[in-house]
Amino acid sequence: MSEGLVLPEGLLEISPPALAHAQRFCRLVTMADNSVIYYQDDPSESLYFVARGHVRLSYISEDGLVTLNSIVPPGRSFGEAGALEGFGYCDTAFSVGVAEVIVMDLACIAQSGPLADEIRLAVARLIARRYRDHVDFTRALYRPNLGLRLSYSLLRLLDLLGNDIRYRGRTVRCLGPVVTQRDLGAMARGTRENVNKALRQWQKEGILALEDRHIIVLDRARLEQVSLDVE
Repeated sequence: MSEGLVLPEGLLEISPPALAHAQRFCRLVTMADNSVIYYQDDPSESLYFVARGHVRLSYISEDGLVTLNSIVPPGRSFGEAGALEGFGYCDTAFSVGVAEVIVMDLACIAQSGPLADEIRLAVARLIARRYRDHVDFTRALYRPNLGLRLSYSLLRLLDLLGNDIRYRGRTVRCLGPVVTQRDLGAMARGTRENVNKALRQWQKEGILALEDRHIIVLDRARLEQVSLDVE
């Protein structure tokens, strides 16, 4: 594979010389559906970017509870947490469908010199962005009821993964089948059955529509209001 096709320009926000340096440590890997990319607490040896498809990030607590942290779309990174200090990964990463993942060996930032310094700074920015996402996600987990957690999770995923579609003469935002109701339950701390019940209620109220495994948000303002209503 020719240089420049593995790590696209702009993905790390680094200069062309630093990009050429990083390319030497990158490879493109095709993952089958539901393949484990790394396990929680595995040693951090690589940083990852989604080139095609999606990746689920899940945290498994000591009591065995699985919480879905995020679904990573193309063009975004994951596995950043231990990149600079050698800590283990803080989640488990699985592919969603067939996915292409860029694997960057962290040896490229273990070196000395201005190019490695520039890449380290770019990785630090990725870590900062992931930390902000984690703080927002943690706040949502402690909301007092499923409606609050689920509406927030839907809005978060809509911003991350949603796309515009035409629906009954309007342009609205939609989540595709890559996000299942089981995923929403794992993210919002609810059962699939309770998630389905809440979604059906919101459908009756005209907030969203459920069609062909798609969640179509018809009234984002009302969904945002649901996410803020604390009784």
